[in-house]
Amino acid sequence: MVALDGLSDTVELKRSPRRSVECPGIAPQENLAWHALDRLEERVGRALPCAVHITKRIPAQAGLGGGSSDAASTLILADTVFGLGLSPDELEEVAARVGSDVPFFIRAGAQWAAGRGEVLRPATAPEFHALIVVPAVGLSTRDVYRAFDELPVPPDTDPADPPSFPGILRNDLWPAALRCHAALADLDAALRDAGARQTLLCGSGTAMAGFFPDAGAARRAQGAFTGTTTAVVRPLAVP
Repeated sequence: MVALDGLSDTVELKRSPRRSVECPGIAPQENLAWHALDRLEERVGRALPCAVHITKRIPAQAGLGGGSSDAASTLILADTVFGLGLSPDELEEVAARVGSDVPFFIRAGAQWAAGRGEVLRPATAPEFHALIVVPAVGLSTRDVYRAFDELPVPPDTDPADPPSFPGILRNDLWPAALRCHAALADLDAALRDAGARQTLLCGSGTAMAGFFPDAGAARRAQGAFTGTTTAVVRPLAVP
């Protein structure tokens, strides 16, 4: 897993007499940010009334971790605003009770993930430039994993001896996502036709990433996908 520079939401949090979470298209109590505040209040044993406003740029149901990253940002901001003083490890413990990949967004950078995704091991991401293309149709994570369970078990990858880039690029959910949305094969082909050296399904989909030699090549390929949500990204530098 790697945090990306080039596609992000904005999360704002301030103290308020009562809790509110504003995010277009998502009911407040269905938002992972709301659940994050629930888990944080349980951890510290008191109410944390605040107003959260989320400006969405990361598409939903695309496998890009938008909801999880918003939840992680909410935890970090609430810890700061209320002076809770939780350590990164403690925040990750709370995050793991919100969602499997939320701890990753507390730590960010590049990480090998194990368990449900909450067991993290630092990794080094090679420099890359990718074009992310998001189809209009989203995919349910539950449906993709249900299809995954019906397929043969994929081979393991040893994080102690990973293949070199770009050979390391593999998403075991790709066959399952194809089963749920066959048109992903056309997107995969279109990215390769536009010059991508390698392609990869993002998370459980439906977003696809095409990897290009440099940012200029990725931006030129972007023109082949007009009318579709796209972003040119690279690894996010984390101190």
